[in-house]
Amino acid sequence: MKLLFLFILLFSAHSQGAVKALSLAVEPTSIRVEYIESTNRGIIYVYGCPQCSSSRYSFSIPPRIHKQGKAYPFKAFLTDYWREKYPTLILDPDTQAVLSVVY
Repeated sequence: MKLLFLFILLFSAHSQGAVKALSLAVEPTSIRVEYIESTNRGIIYVYGCPQCSSSRYSFSIPPRIHKQGKAYPFKAFLTDYWREKYPTLILDPDTQAVLSVVY
């Protein structure tokens, strides 16, 4: 019985470690955004981000924007983002593309 319990315990611990993250969050000190409206593509440059694996992250569709817990228009974000400190970028773990920006 103890052996069966040990086997179940080891198997459950191993399977929990194999779960892949659905998204990755990074929190830079500040960001700079370049956006090309004709292609809906852009780049977000990050500054002051020790956990970031890159100094820039791209997007091929405009990311969802959340400001103070509410949805915020992307066009308004383009003129407003530089005022905010410590925005959080939600990234796709496979492609490192920006999915959402929260501030």
